[in-house]
Amino acid sequence: MIHQKVTFANTAQFMLLALDSQSRNQGPTDDLIKSLDPSGNHLLAFSFVHNDVELRGMWLCKLKDVDVPVRLLMDNSFEAVEQYTQTQDVEDVMDEEAK
Repeated sequence: MIHQKVTFANTAQFMLLALDSQSRNQGPTDDLIKSLDPSGNHLLAFSFVHNDVELRGMWLCKLKDVDVPVRLLMDNSFEAVEQYTQTQDVEDVMDEEAK
């Protein structure tokens, strides 16, 4: 069985990441923050080390009453990402369909 990992944050965690991003180049707007689904989960789709001092991530954010996620670039400290995200193993869908 093939396993992959997914990193995500619930809205409370995402708000803490947004606070951490305020003094950095990339982060959410106030309008996006107000539009977040309070019970949503937000997926860290891609990330890389930026300027050797922070992590730049592309997030897929769940908004209120919207089915399609919104993409967002956000810069965060390594510590904030470690503290305010969760990582979970996810079975590969293609592996399950092959059964």
